[in-house]
Amino acid sequence: MTPTRLIDAQIHVWKASTPDRPWPLDAIEPQRPVPLEVPEVLDEMAAAGVSGALLLGPTWEGSRNDYVLEVAAADPARFGAICRFATGDPEAVERLAQWRDIAGMRAIRMSLNRGDVEGTLEAARRSGFFAAAERYGVPLSIYAPGRYGLYAGLAEEFPGLKIAVDHAAVETAEVPLPEAVAPLADLGRYPGIAVKASALPCFLREPHPFPSITEAIYRLVESFGAERVFFGSDLSRLTVPYAELSDVFVARLPALSEAERALVAGRALTTWLDWPEPFDD
Repeated sequence: MTPTRLIDAQIHVWKASTPDRPWPLDAIEPQRPVPLEVPEVLDEMAAAGVSGALLLGPTWEGSRNDYVLEVAAADPARFGAICRFATGDPEAVERLAQWRDIAGMRAIRMSLNRGDVEGTLEAARRSGFFAAAERYGVPLSIYAPGRYGLYAGLAEEFPGLKIAVDHAAVETAEVPLPEAVAPLADLGRYPGIAVKASALPCFLREPHPFPSITEAIYRLVESFGAERVFFGSDLSRLTVPYAELSDVFVARLPALSEAERALVAGRALTTWLDWPEPFDD
């Protein structure tokens, strides 16, 4: 059996706020008091058997991408960058035509889980952001928990746009995880929508081996196919050891074929993002 290569669809990394690199004055509370920097991430990945990861700067750092782009550009076989972007700024949108010239950049993140979501969406439409992302093949990662109509509306309006549903659109543990992901099933009919099966232990109240995650993955694969379901951790807020989560995707999905497990573990993500380096060896 070929060893499963795990590529994590999302890990936040950040640096401490300093006078030379300050956080915004209205920054929200970070997920942990000590910044999660790349050396610690590498140690965690090695212990969990994870080969690569997409890195994303967290909202409390503001809209900066310097750290994640620096790391991804230096080691594209291991890291890619999901970037923050001024989606409502027409001048910034014009630069999307050259986005592939930005070393390490693999996708753009939109956080639509708080604040004026409708206003942010309308501004992005007016600026031409979604149309430009579709035209130039910029993949998006959108976190809009529970807003299934939002995803469907974008897929219908911009059918060539690639959208990954962050954290399976789940936000709390109030509903059992297999039930919480069930409303995503209808989105599987849109070929431009994929699902990041990330942060799932944060929405559970059960120990390893997390049978609810296994059931949720089966439901997602049934709806989207293994080609559009991606392993992820959201490591900085993970409530269980990283190795326990990675074990689910390596050894706790017996109903999937070896090929399907390889896709969900990382092959599908790198194909979706046109990021060949992690599998070039």
